[in-house]
Amino acid sequence: MPINYRRTFKSSLWTLILSATALAPVIAAPSIASLTSTKIKTLAMDTEVIQENRDELKRIEGDFAQAYRIHNIAISYAYPDKLHFESVILKAHIAYTINGNQKFTSVPTFHVHKVEDVTNAPGKKQSLLDCGMVPPELLLAYNATYLRKEGANYVFQLLPKIKTEPIRDVVWIDPKTKITVKREHYDRNGHLIAWYQYKNPQQIIPGVYIPTRVEVYNPYNKLAAVTAYKNIRVNKPLDMTIFNF
Repeated sequence: MPINYRRTFKSSLWTLILSATALAPVIAAPSIASLTSTKIKTLAMDTEVIQENRDELKRIEGDFAQAYRIHNIAISYAYPDKLHFESVILKAHIAYTINGNQKFTSVPTFHVHKVEDVTNAPGKKQSLLDCGMVPPELLLAYNATYLRKEGANYVFQLLPKIKTEPIRDVVWIDPKTKITVKREHYDRNGHLIAWYQYKNPQQIIPGVYIPTRVEVYNPYNKLAAVTAYKNIRVNKPLDMTIFNF
């Protein structure tokens, strides 16, 4: 019987490929824990909305359009899970504070003093994720799944551990700066609510980068607003009483 050299060659080639694949080292998925903002113990910065498109903001569901009416906000963070937003509008002092699973809103001028427990609704509270970083405490409430690598960035899905929470996020993390250079915010049904780009990172102290420009886009890929981060201080003493209710 004549030998089919072409078939024999193909068979030998596949044998070599399969053998090489079996011997190749398995590359483990990166751990998101190693990409969190563990070096940030305190953070304070001023934020300013430098560009906004009201019509495009209104196309984002929820209260985005209302939130961007406040153009200047001072943000303070303390590890773990303490976040404080403060602003003045028309001489009215407004404070919004998160301490663990408690959320506090204060507007003394209008006698607003509201405390809310968000233990079963982690999606209702802000975190450093909104500022372009993944704080380590976020992983207590969210499951992180590695999806893929795109260029130099690692892509993860962040899904609340509480299954009744209606949201999820997909984040692109730069392993050098540990900044979420891109973030897509979805509901559980896969409907895109909004997406963000975190740009122009600055190294504030050795090994700690903070973005200085945040762009938010609506589901139709239209730029809705741009926020600048200024006067950034990392690991400087904070007045911890601001986190008290």
